[in-house]
Amino acid sequence: MKWWLWLGVLAVSDAHADALPLCYHYGCKREAHFEVGADDKQRLARLLSNDATAEAERAAIKAAVRELYLMAGRSTPIWQDKGGNFPDGTADGRMDCVDHSRNVTTFLNYLQEQGWLRFHTVGKPVWRAPSILDLHYTAVLHDGGNGEDWAVDSWFKDFGAPPEVVPLAIWKEGYSP
Repeated sequence: MKWWLWLGVLAVSDAHADALPLCYHYGCKREAHFEVGADDKQRLARLLSNDATAEAERAAIKAAVRELYLMAGRSTPIWQDKGGNFPDGTADGRMDCVDHSRNVTTFLNYLQEQGWLRFHTVGKPVWRAPSILDLHYTAVLHDGGNGEDWAVDSWFKDFGAPPEVVPLAIWKEGYSP
C-alpha cells in the first residue's frame, strides 16, 4: 500500500476517537484527557445495546464505567489508584471521592450523549455526611420510570473494579460494600 494511503487510514481512525477529560490526585488537582477509540466506542455501544429493563441498563452501566476507567488507565497513572483514600499512599494516580464522582459523572454524561441510556438520565454529583468526619461524594443516575435515584460510586474499590450502583437513599445512610 502506498504511504499516502496509510496516512489516510490513520486520519480516519483518529477522527473517530473521542477525548474525555479525567481528574485525579485528590480534589481534581491534576487533569488529563484520554481517548475513546472507534473499537472502544463499539464495545461500549454493544454493552448498552441489549438492555430491556432499567435494572439491566444499570448492570451495563457498571460494566461501561469500568471499561472507561480501564481505557483511561492506558494513558494516565490512575491505574495505581486503590479503594478508599489511604491504601494508595502517595501514588501519582490516586483518587479520592471528589475525583471519582466527577470522573464517573463525565463517563455517564458521555454514555447519555451517545444516546445509549434509555431508562436513566445523569444527575449532578451529591454528597453525604452521615457523621461529621465522613463526607463523601458520588455520581448519580435518575431512573425515569420509577423516579428513583441511584448512586454510582467507584471510590470503594481498587482500580479496574466496577462501581457500586445502589439506591441513593441507601448510599446516603452511609452505604459501604
